[in-house]
Amino acid sequence: MDEQIFADGIGSISVIGGTVRLDLVALSPTERDAAGKPKLVFRQRIVMSADGFVHSAQKVQEAALALSKIGTAQQPANQVPALHRTPDPVAPVGGPIGGTEIAPPQRREAVKPPFP
Repeated sequence: MDEQIFADGIGSISVIGGTVRLDLVALSPTERDAAGKPKLVFRQRIVMSADGFVHSAQKVQEAALALSKIGTAQQPANQVPALHRTPDPVAPVGGPIGGTEIAPPQRREAVKPPFP
């Protein structure tokens, strides 16, 4: 393996047509918010097909369940917090991301994680 990417989480997920874009974020070592806490800043984007995303989501759920079983995860996999949805000003918000429901091609949805 030549390269590794570190991320503190996913900043947003956009679904446009059959393509899913995951924006990875990390805590900035230099940028701070009004409370003095490190800001989450964009680091890298993963782009994949809707089928690839659904398969990947299943793998992430399996890993989260395994972590919860060994006590490493902060929350059990079956109690994932509600995601805060922010509509894109350019396109109407589609259906929820998750499971097998993907927004139709003419729609776009951005999902922000429940980071501090």
